[in-house]
Amino acid sequence: MNTTTTRTTGFLIALAATSALALFVVPRVADLAQASQTRRQVQLATLQLNKGVDGSNANVLEQLSNATRQIARRVRPSVVHVSAAQTVADGRRQGWEMIGTGSGWIWDDSGHIVTNFHVVENAERIDVQLHDGAVHKATLIEADPLTDIALLRIDAIGLVAATRAPDFAAVEQGDMVFAFGSPLDFRFSMSSGLISGMGRSTGVIGSRNPQGYEDFIQVDAAINPGNSGGPLTDARGRVIGMNTAIATDREHPSAEGRFIGIGLAIGLPMIESVIGQLIDTGVVNKGFLGIGVAEPAMAIAAMGGPRMPIGVVVTDLSIDGLQPGDIIRRCNGARVEAEDDLHKYWLQDDDGTVDLDVVHFSSAVNRTLTLQMPDPWPAARSLLDADTPLHQFISNHGGPPGGMIITSSQPGSPADACGLRAGDLLLRIDGRPIRTLAQLRSTISNNPPGDSIHIEIWRWTEPEHTRSHRATLTVQPGRRP
Repeated sequence: MNTTTTRTTGFLIALAATSALALFVVPRVADLAQASQTRRQVQLATLQLNKGVDGSNANVLEQLSNATRQIARRVRPSVVHVSAAQTVADGRRQGWEMIGTGSGWIWDDSGHIVTNFHVVENAERIDVQLHDGAVHKATLIEADPLTDIALLRIDAIGLVAATRAPDFAAVEQGDMVFAFGSPLDFRFSMSSGLISGMGRSTGVIGSRNPQGYEDFIQVDAAINPGNSGGPLTDARGRVIGMNTAIATDREHPSAEGRFIGIGLAIGLPMIESVIGQLIDTGVVNKGFLGIGVAEPAMAIAAMGGPRMPIGVVVTDLSIDGLQPGDIIRRCNGARVEAEDDLHKYWLQDDDGTVDLDVVHFSSAVNRTLTLQMPDPWPAARSLLDADTPLHQFISNHGGPPGGMIITSSQPGSPADACGLRAGDLLLRIDGRPIRTLAQLRSTISNNPPGDSIHIEIWRWTEPEHTRSHRATLTVQPGRRP
């Protein structure tokens, strides 16, 4: 072999070795570098997870996990599982026993248990299981179907009563909450979520009793059949409500009775009012204020009730004999349905003197007035069609958003005695905003007769400020004290 051949062969061997190095060694080095970087990331993440932002040994997630663990430990001893048995005959089998299940919670160390009325309705035997597994026979003391609340009692010692939140007014949308109970018979379970809304009314109690009271807390914590009657707590494990119902997808029957993201709970003020009266007297009386109301989305004519379906409403028109809030129904005997009608009849009159049929919304008395109409014609702000939404009427006078318009104040009622008038905008009761009729009814009913409530209103004849009134509630008409 000559020298040239030897050199060529050596070059080829070196080239092959270099290629092998490039094909196998370089990727290996890259893999090792990537692995080293990954290990550093894991070590850094481990270091961060092993210490909190405050330098402690617990990170934020561990602190949150520990907090929810403590809530479970605080609440679980006060939660009970409720079994309600009744005898059923369906034509094929005679006298077979059907057992329904639900949840409840310990009210006090005297053995009082709170649950939903629908959990124990028609029950012939009720058993209550405590968190330690002990089962006790329970007696139904009393119930209030109008609020779906029932009071049971067991004979047991060493009971741990639930802690109730001291200030329900501080409960707001967005608060973290925890639902306890026995969903689908998975006993003493716990779920978490947020308050999605307040003051909800769905008709779930009304479907069983038209006079039912609803003022639900809406939550997205998982609630399923069996959760009914269990406590809903705040982030400190204090009861703020009682799990009662869920919304289901009516368009998909297969979802009936299963949680789809909307759970409903009775608020603590209603529970405390009902249970307190059931323990003290065995009878639940709802407070009575004596007002009629309309939502701001309704027409102005609603202020005068069904007797005033048409007309125009005087707002700030300065004409002797007319008052703000008067509804003009006829002009010279012709019906007035809009401001244009009134303007037209005024133009047709030679001397500008017209006969007006007028009703003030706070009075059922029709008045016939002969008046000199203004010249020139007033701005449209002075007259509003009766089908104009109430919120526009309020806005024209600088009023606040929300609230309920008082359409009537019953003579001799607490509302009448404390100075509430038709046309007042009811804003808050005991500091709580009032936005729906159901919310108003339930808020008042949370207080028994004899209680005093603080009412905040806005009066459109005095738009520069709100007014405060205090009313002492009485017994609802037709109910014994």
